[in-house]
Amino acid sequence: ITLFVGASAFITSAYAEISGNLGVTSNYLWRGVTQSDNDSAVSGGLDYAGESTYAGVWVSETDWGGTTTEVDLYVGTDINGFDVGIIKYMYPGARANDFTEAYVGYSISGFDLAYAFDIDTTDNAYYSISYGFDIVEGVTGTLTYGDYSFEGGVGDYDYTQLDVAYGDLTITYSDGGAADAIYAVSYGWGF
Repeated sequence: ITLFVGASAFITSAYAEISGNLGVTSNYLWRGVTQSDNDSAVSGGLDYAGESTYAGVWVSETDWGGTTTEVDLYVGTDINGFDVGIIKYMYPGARANDFTEAYVGYSISGFDLAYAFDIDTTDNAYYSISYGFDIVEGVTGTLTYGDYSFEGGVGDYDYTQLDVAYGDLTITYSDGGAADAIYAVSYGWGF
């Protein structure tokens, strides 16, 4: 946690920018699985972006593992075109579910590649590949394939997800994961 608190020291950068976001969704989906028991959720966050470093906090309603709140703290940087960082997932009221991931991402020819692993249990790993495309003017799509594996192979799954966005409105269809196909309609505001 000290790592994230220390990130505030970067605010002196001449390139610093603070932004925020609010969102509502009919179903909070993360890596192809509902985090809100197929119910609606409200979320919000604050982000700091410097010349090549960023940090932030994001909070959402959730409903799994005995908790109703998720708090994420993250810090990252650009290293030769690679997005590298650490994110701490915290669940007040169910702290046994807390975990920390290191991640790396890279974009090439319209594809976004991502890899993350739990730094406490390196057997828990996630990777994904996404491709964004235009459907018609003002409407975009993002197709994602993800694979999440766990220590001992218990609970491993993969999924395919399609997000269709028009402005700040997004409709999501996700198939695979740990359940049948699920849908979500989400709207977000940035400030």
